[in-house]
Amino acid sequence: MVRFLAVADIHSRPGAIQAIQDGASRYHPDAVIVAGDLTNYGDAAEVTRVLEEIPGRVLAVPGNLDVRKAFEAGARRSHAESVVGKRIEIGGVIIAGLFDGLAACDILVVHEPPRGILDDVGGGRHIGFAEHLDALKRLRPKVLLCGHCHESPGVVVHGGTTVVNCTLGSGGRGALVELDGNQAVARLL
Repeated sequence: MVRFLAVADIHSRPGAIQAIQDGASRYHPDAVIVAGDLTNYGDAAEVTRVLEEIPGRVLAVPGNLDVRKAFEAGARRSHAESVVGKRIEIGGVIIAGLFDGLAACDILVVHEPPRGILDDVGGGRHIGFAEHLDALKRLRPKVLLCGHCHESPGVVVHGGTTVVNCTLGSGGRGALVELDGNQAVARLL
């Protein structure tokens, strides 16, 4: 079995970083996966600082509030690994960030949720991305990790894929994701 602590929407907040540290200490994941928004338009030094405060192996993608160049530079300077445009294998599980030409993977990491799935911000407004829903349907990963929508943390199964909005926004504490063969189990913390 391979275990991941999945989080999103840190926004440089000390309380969010503490929640990640507590989760890593309690659950001993094989890696912490960050589905974006490490900062609020922070520079490379801020991205590095946030990533360095996350213990263990860390995989990350940028969110809409992460400046892409700052994210890439900050990730390179830290112990974390960017999964943008990459496929990384841990314990037989393939983790990938969304990019053009993406091949099959076990865990797909994006920031924005797929359109219509865990993306309700209230009043019937959905802010998910159609291209992420298309990728989910095309690639059929075991797990899709996202954040962005602080109002809709949760775990749902859609077309055989476990979709996890692991936001730390609005008091969330992320999610624990475990894969054992073809079985994927996730729960909010």
